[in-house]
Amino acid sequence: MRYARLGPWFAASVLLSVWAVGACGGNDGAATPTDDVEGGAFAEAGTGGNPASGDGGVVSESASDALDDALDASLLSPGFVYRDINQVLGTGQSLSVGVEGVPTLSTMQPYANTMFIGGVMSGSAVQLASFSPLMEGLVETLSSSFANLVTKEARETVLVGQPAGKTSHDLLVSGHGISATAYIGLKRGTAAYAKGLAQAQAGHDLALAANKTHVVRAVTNVHGESDSQNANLTYEANLLEWQSNYETDVKAITGQAESIPMLHTQFSSWTRLAGFPTTSIIPSAQLAAHLNAPGKVILVGAKYHLPYAPDGVHLTSEGYRHMGEDYAKVYRRVILEGKAWEPIRPKTVARAGKVVTVKMYVPTPPLRLDTTIVSNPGNFGFEWKDDGATATIQSVAITASDTVVITLTDIPGANARLRYAFTGTSGALAGPTTGPRGNLRDSDETRSRNGYALYNWGVHFDVPAP
Repeated sequence: MRYARLGPWFAASVLLSVWAVGACGGNDGAATPTDDVEGGAFAEAGTGGNPASGDGGVVSESASDALDDALDASLLSPGFVYRDINQVLGTGQSLSVGVEGVPTLSTMQPYANTMFIGGVMSGSAVQLASFSPLMEGLVETLSSSFANLVTKEARETVLVGQPAGKTSHDLLVSGHGISATAYIGLKRGTAAYAKGLAQAQAGHDLALAANKTHVVRAVTNVHGESDSQNANLTYEANLLEWQSNYETDVKAITGQAESIPMLHTQFSSWTRLAGFPTTSIIPSAQLAAHLNAPGKVILVGAKYHLPYAPDGVHLTSEGYRHMGEDYAKVYRRVILEGKAWEPIRPKTVARAGKVVTVKMYVPTPPLRLDTTIVSNPGNFGFEWKDDGATATIQSVAITASDTVVITLTDIPGANARLRYAFTGTSGALAGPTTGPRGNLRDSDETRSRNGYALYNWGVHFDVPAP
């Protein structure tokens, strides 16, 4: 079969494969804010002044040739198997259930996405007895925006070449998170976990009764605050266990061959937790789980770029809706396209004298330093630490589409660490102008259904440096 030409959105994804980095973007996006660092692949800035503009990005001839050769290929993974009902389970604590997410924004279903009749958080037999159009109830959660962007992307670009009449990817979304609950209260053997399995069983049973096919595609997780307060040193292992248990137990219900990845985000609000700490071990554990369980525990990104409620811990309605679309982009990449996802994080760190060169994984090049959406906390969020304690950051520069160069004031001592969005101000509200944060993002132009700029932002990290 010869596939239809897929247009600009697919063009962006092919360029991505040429650069050999993370996720796809689009170029039919909503208007985006003007950045302090404009231009293309290159931009430089000192620690205190306004960044200087650089040269615009240029597509190489070889990249252009690759794009031309690939335009007739399908974005859909060759291993993808169509199902009528694609269920996504949702767990976590307060940000998974939309605390402070008022007023409700997603009050209608524009596609054919569903929930159970009792709502997104259905749990009882009566609530799980049938399906209903997916929309939000008393609060906005990530559920509707997540499902609706996945379906929009699928209908517009992804499912070219599917069986006749199968031109969509509709989701059944069901959540079972509990506010203020650490891993120990959500893991296998708890009431919350049992509720998730009951949702998977009900989805499967209702599908069979309607003579439809069913699969659980993924688990979304928004979590970490309580385990940060508890100083849980085993949180990385907990995440790996969590995902593995879901996959084992849900497969026993559905009989599916498909794996069930857990999509999660780093929490970015530790400075507002009890005791007002300036750092947290949990974001690093969340990144480590991504690194040590590739394709199983998948880090979508951080959450410092989102709008937060006045308490500085929970999101606003807009924040939850934006977060759902961030998850949707990664779902598209991993589930529909069958490709690996890497958020913006270091690939290699090298040093020559006082100059530190960091190559990054970049979902959609080029990198940018954006001080409009996220205010500059100093050094664009980068930190340097070593035993000598005399070297500090003098300047930060983007020198290539995937490269950040950091110039130090002195030759560093031993046991050097490069950190990003790592240390916050005690008691500070989380968010793009106050919380632990950084200014590094990519150039993803995926079109939001709700007018958001869906860039991918650098994750919180603390890595060894030479």
